[in-house]
Amino acid sequence: MTRRSTRPGGRRGGFEAPAPKPYDFVPFASRMDRARPPGHEGFHLDGHLSGRLEYELMARSHVHVSSGNYALSEDLGLEPGEVIRSCYRVTVDGRSTPAVPGSSLKGAIRAIAEAVSPSCVRVTRVNWRQLPRALSRSCPDRRQPDEYCPACAIFGAMSRLGRVSFGDALLVEGKTALYRLPALYRPRERQARRAYLDQQGNFKGRKFYFHGRRADHEGARFEVIVEGSRLAGALDFTGLKPAELGLVLFALGLDGSFRPMLGGGKPVCLGAVELVPRSLALVTGESFTDYDSGDRILAGTTLDDFVRGHIEEATVRKVILGPQRDRLRQILDPDNPRLAPTGMY
Repeated sequence: MTRRSTRPGGRRGGFEAPAPKPYDFVPFASRMDRARPPGHEGFHLDGHLSGRLEYELMARSHVHVSSGNYALSEDLGLEPGEVIRSCYRVTVDGRSTPAVPGSSLKGAIRAIAEAVSPSCVRVTRVNWRQLPRALSRSCPDRRQPDEYCPACAIFGAMSRLGRVSFGDALLVEGKTALYRLPALYRPRERQARRAYLDQQGNFKGRKFYFHGRRADHEGARFEVIVEGSRLAGALDFTGLKPAELGLVLFALGLDGSFRPMLGGGKPVCLGAVELVPRSLALVTGESFTDYDSGDRILAGTTLDDFVRGHIEEATVRKVILGPQRDRLRQILDPDNPRLAPTGMY
C-alpha cells in the first residue's frame, strides 16, 4: 500500500506517512581489482605482516546478537515470567557469559571493507544485470581461478581460506537487560524499488543503516547487552600486505571517523560499537630463530601511529577508495541526532 502525505509525519485519509528510510547506500566502486594472494603453505615475512590485535569492544548502543534459541528470562537472571530471544553466550570457567560471536564481527567488518575497496559483490539475492558490469563476477572466477578481489583475498571466499580470523568478544564489564524490538523484516527491494534503484533501474550501492537515538517500541522483548558495556576480543591476521592490513584497520573503525554496527535491530539504532585497540603483537623473523625473542608488541601512541600509517598506505595504494570511504563515514556518523523510526518506513 502506498502512503501519501502533504508533509513528513502528516496525515491524509487517516493514514500516517511512513518515516524516512533509516539507511542509505555507499555507491559501488567503478572497478574491481584482482590479484593472487599468498597461500597458507608457508609463513610469509618478506613484505607481509602477521600477528594478533587485541581490542576492547565498547557497546555504544544496546547490542543484540541472537543465540538462535528461546530462553526463560529468569534463567538468565532477568525479570521472571517471559520467554525471550536470548543473546549469544559462551561458557567460560563454567559460567555462561554473554558475547559477540567472531562470525558476526567478521561479517560486519567485511561488509565495510567490501564497500570502500575495489571488491566484488559476493553475496546477493538481486539480479546481477542490475549491478555494475565491473562487479558482475564474484570470486573465484573460472577465468581467473587464482586471483581474488581485496575483500575475498583477506576474508576468504569459496574454497579459499581467509587470512583474518576473529575470536568471540566476551563481556567483561556491564550486563544484559530486556528490550522491546518491533517486528523487523528482511529487505524487500522489489516492493521498495524507488529506495533501492537509481533512475536507470540499477541498484544504488551497498546498504548501511544510520546511527541515531533509540525510541520506545511495542513488540517482543529480547535480551540485549546494554549500552556502555565493555567486551574483550582479538583478531589474528596472517600474510597481509601493509595496504591490506590498513583496509582491515580502517574497516574496524580505528581511524575514529565512524562506528560499525552489528547484530539485530540496526534499523532502530541498535548494534553501534566502538573498537579500541589495546595491543598489537607482530610476528618477526626472530620469533622463529631466537628462543629469547618474542613478537614485537605495539601499544599506546606507537600503536596509534602504526594504525594511522597503514590506513594511509591503503588510501595511497587505492585499496581504500576516497568517494566510497567518505560516503560510508557520512552514513555511519556516530553523532547522527535522528530518532529511530517507531512505525513503518
